[in-house]
Amino acid sequence: MKATKLTDRVYVDTSGEGKGNIGAIELNNYTIVVDSTISINSAKAFRNSLESQVKSPVRKLVLTHYHSDHTLGIPVFRDCEIIASEPYKRLKRSAKYQPTQTFENSLVLEDGDLKVELVLAGGHTKDSSYIYFPIEKTLFSGDLIFAKTFFYAGDPTFNPETWLDALNRFLSMQIAIVIPGHGPVCDKEEIVTYAKFFKDMCSVIKKLVEDGAKEKEVIRYESFPEFYTEYRKGVKELALTNWYKFYKKKFVSARK
Repeated sequence: MKATKLTDRVYVDTSGEGKGNIGAIELNNYTIVVDSTISINSAKAFRNSLESQVKSPVRKLVLTHYHSDHTLGIPVFRDCEIIASEPYKRLKRSAKYQPTQTFENSLVLEDGDLKVELVLAGGHTKDSSYIYFPIEKTLFSGDLIFAKTFFYAGDPTFNPETWLDALNRFLSMQIAIVIPGHGPVCDKEEIVTYAKFFKDMCSVIKKLVEDGAKEKEVIRYESFPEFYTEYRKGVKELALTNWYKFYKKKFVSARK
């Protein structure tokens, strides 16, 4: 793995070697790393490559969410401030991977004339957050975007409506570059594709549930909107199962 310079201040590795993508933002006096990959070896390789290129020392690690493919490299950054959203602490129970600082809804990291925005969004997981670097119109979306492929929606805290809210928020922002949680670097068109699919899927599955469809009927339904193929067998079925359960729970609650 290596840190590839993407813009004047942003570096990434989207090779897939670390399972989850990893990136960095170089500010005036310190550098922020975003996520830590699935292993110590891949995190160490990225950090070594990054530090051979940046002038500002690595001082902060920001985590987009608690899943292992983004957090198991944390020990490589134990000399840094480790930042995550408040729900992360409840979802990632291992003390070994706990942050040193958390934020409730948002946090702005400032360094002179530069700032980086950390925002809790939810959706993919309850603690899913994104990182936005306004001066370069760069978004680290975390797993709210799996570029050019079907996404993972198997987490117990998956919320498709909150996920759609986050995507719509992205559409209102000035974004030129998207660094997804998985897949290649992309642009706002990928967000447009994701937002349309989520909007259509929420509408279709909600209607199926209201019409009395069972879980297996939803999984076998053949008229869902078109989207990317699966990166791993069973990912789509898992998403449909959780989507069905989400709306089934809402439907039952509304009838009480």
